[in-house]
Amino acid sequence: MKTIAVPTYGILELENVVLDLNGTLTASGDLIPGVLDCLQTLRAQGLKIYILSGDTRGTLAQTFEGFQGIKAIATKTAQEKKAFVESIGPEHTVCVGNGNIDVEMFKVARLSFCTIQAEGATTNAVLHADIVVTHIKHAFEILLDPDKLIATLRA
Repeated sequence: MKTIAVPTYGILELENVVLDLNGTLTASGDLIPGVLDCLQTLRAQGLKIYILSGDTRGTLAQTFEGFQGIKAIATKTAQEKKAFVESIGPEHTVCVGNGNIDVEMFKVARLSFCTIQAEGATTNAVLHADIVVTHIKHAFEILLDPDKLIATLRA
């Protein structure tokens, strides 16, 4: 568990990182360079990594095949993503995504990031995220550096 005290925001006790695949970790179906290294770094800090995807391109299982500690799960709807986050403990979960399918999990998670990259992001996702970034690497950098997280969230 990663614990971070954020003035005026509260204590974050994070155990799980739930990420969308298409448009968040990939661009046009290809993993964004450096993503796997960042996921492994988060895992090394004791966080559990879950990839949830509607699997639009049909690449979810093969993309993370052979990577220990990264669980890839097909979810076809926003309600399925939300139910998954609720099942692992939303109060200890950070979610990262970019689309309407991610909004419901954003609403229940303790912390959420919306990424606006090459495939864009929906207005709804932007409005329901706690933090909005222009690249997945920025989300990882903020998660890995408590001072950046505190600077962004404090009031």
